[in-house]
Amino acid sequence: MRGNDATINMKRTGVKYCGGCNPTYERVEMFQRIQSRLKDQLLFFRYDEPDIDLMVLLSGCHRACAAHDLNRAVPHYSVTGENDVESLLERLTSPTVKGDL
Repeated sequence: MRGNDATINMKRTGVKYCGGCNPTYERVEMFQRIQSRLKDQLLFFRYDEPDIDLMVLLSGCHRACAAHDLNRAVPHYSVTGENDVESLLERLTSPTVKGDL
């Protein structure tokens, strides 16, 4: 998948969901909105794929369970509710992607 000229410089972004035991918002729907807005800038994969450049952690509540058992060497951005979307989009489109939102 790396060979396509249009995608060769796009960051490989892993996505990890929590278990969904107590969601306060629709995580999948939120991710679909994020993916739709960033489809020309980021490539999205499962969080456990090789060669991930950064990760988006989608937790259904403020417990942030998606961050459990996480490879901390990769910059990651945690989402725990609808209010985090705009901040996440701003960070992901920043020219200098830094870790921990």
